[in-house]
Amino acid sequence: MRRKSRIMILFALAFLLLAPGITAEAKAKPKLAAKKKTMTVGQTYKLKLKGVSGRAKVKWKTGKKSVVSIAGGKGNTVTLKAKKKGTAVVTAAYKKKKYKCRITVRAKKKEEPAADSPVLSSRDVTLYYLADEEKDYIKYDSSHLREYRFRVTGTRKEVRDWKVTGKGAGYFKITDYGLLQMHFGPAYVEPCVTATVTATLEDGRKLTAAVRAYSELNIYIDTVFTDFERQYITSAMTQKEKAEKAAWYISTTSDYELYNNNWWDIFLKGKGDCMASRYALQYMCNHMGIKAAACGNLNAHGKTLIMQTAGFMSLLPVSMNQSPGSMEFMKSVGRHWRRWRKKIILTWITSAGRYYGLERKRSITMEGGEGFGFYIRRIS
Repeated sequence: MRRKSRIMILFALAFLLLAPGITAEAKAKPKLAAKKKTMTVGQTYKLKLKGVSGRAKVKWKTGKKSVVSIAGGKGNTVTLKAKKKGTAVVTAAYKKKKYKCRITVRAKKKEEPAADSPVLSSRDVTLYYLADEEKDYIKYDSSHLREYRFRVTGTRKEVRDWKVTGKGAGYFKITDYGLLQMHFGPAYVEPCVTATVTATLEDGRKLTAAVRAYSELNIYIDTVFTDFERQYITSAMTQKEKAEKAAWYISTTSDYELYNNNWWDIFLKGKGDCMASRYALQYMCNHMGIKAAACGNLNAHGKTLIMQTAGFMSLLPVSMNQSPGSMEFMKSVGRHWRRWRKKIILTWITSAGRYYGLERKRSITMEGGEGFGFYIRRIS
């Protein structure tokens, strides 16, 4: 008796557990997730028969396998794959009932060939050079480019070769991946250098860009010269007075440093030797519109030559002392001397280190003109 009671209780529990599922299945009528579906050739789609268990025995069938095929599936879900353009009906059979979905397959849109119009990322690039040893002295514009990476877009072709050509090519270098950099900066006498970057594609086509370069040092020097002129130079001054003021400026803002003939260090570091000061004075005069040339004689310590003529400036480097030998050297220059001897007036001014006293030397008479000299004695 007890055994029969236990069996009845177990049956009752089982019924209670299964009843909600039975009730839910009875309430939700089976139906397909979609009665119509549009697909594109190559696309897949999962179609589901709702309202039945995931493990329900559902038979799937396609009316046109050439249009839509059954790629897989299990239970109440099937995976369909669009094969070609057309229409097919997919049928799900469950408990003697059939559920249908009409599938329309469209052809793939033809991909238009990619436009092949290669272009460089820039056709005009400007770089600014700054040496490492100058970074502690020059405050530069951070927007100035130190290097530039060229890129080619608009094509699938690779760049076979990068080259820099032109007059200023030696200032630049470019990597195999189009990174443009500088070896060194332009000289003060040629503040801007230009070149051409060429990218050669694997099919032989070439793309070009103009590149130019400036030196941050030159920009800094020009700023120093401009500030000097604004503060100390007036329109009423003669060229001689302007040159004297420039010599004074160099002597009061720099110290003598043996064997440092870099003239820009006079303004950058406040140091330089005799030759550095001579060229520093030359470029200060040039900036003011005075045609001048520094003496290149290493033995002309403490002397700088400014050579002036009636209408133009000679760049003839000559010795600075007033010895007869120097005059003979001048005359030996040949045709240059014959051309200039009736016009030439010499002025020389010392400029290196810290100095005091500006003393007039006696005027000397040269063939066709008169010269006057100045010197400044240096404090130790």
